[in-house]
Amino acid sequence: MSGSDMLILGVVAVLVVLIAVRYIKRVRAGGCSCGCDDGGEGRGRVEKAPVADRDETHYPYVLDLVVGGMSCAGCVANVENALNAQPGTWATAQLSGDVRVRGKEPLDADACEAAIKAAGYYVKKL
Repeated sequence: MSGSDMLILGVVAVLVVLIAVRYIKRVRAGGCSCGCDDGGEGRGRVEKAPVADRDETHYPYVLDLVVGGMSCAGCVANVENALNAQPGTWATAQLSGDVRVRGKEPLDADACEAAIKAAGYYVKKL
């Protein structure tokens, strides 16, 4: 092997180690590998939107959606928070993509889809 080949191999090895260390630090700090917590893939962390009323009988309107692009618990939380930020809603999402939006008033499917898109995900059309 020539000296220039050794130099290139050394640079590649250093880059691999640096990337691995950064990834491990992110995961240990509670981040995820998909980047949903730092704007990866067009996503950003959605501000937490707590739901005070979790009594299902108070939500007579239900909208079931299938959302794509979720790959971790952080993604699920982002989708829930995006929907829960709408007044009078309570959303629960599963990593499988199943999302149930409950509403105290009739739900606007277009507004729910827009909130999901703004968070960096998409609604699958069946």
